[in-house]
Amino acid sequence: MPASQRNRQPATQSKAKPEQVPNLAATSTDDQVYGLVSVLYHALQGAQACEKYIEDAEKANDDALVTFFEECRDQQNERAGRAKSLLVERADDDDDDDDSDDDDSDEEEDT
Repeated sequence: MPASQRNRQPATQSKAKPEQVPNLAATSTDDQVYGLVSVLYHALQGAQACEKYIEDAEKANDDALVTFFEECRDQQNERAGRAKSLLVERADDDDDDDDSDDDDSDEEEDT
């Protein structure tokens, strides 16, 4: 067999596959939290992008675009704030649930 063919891998073999991302949404609650985190992240990314667009529009002296991009930024920031509030509410609910579970186990130990 020629040397050029000896070092070849069969077509069915491929290089190492990237690791699969684990399914973070194991439960309905996890899925909801994942969705909120995703919306928060993308809203903040969008607001940050709008800042650059505002700067560009200001350099071009285009007041209509400045106003438009400022409105977009404000909407993204509002969306991010709302997502953050909803996440905090759910984190507080989870903490309350954890506390009640701890209380239940304490009561069982006392009896």
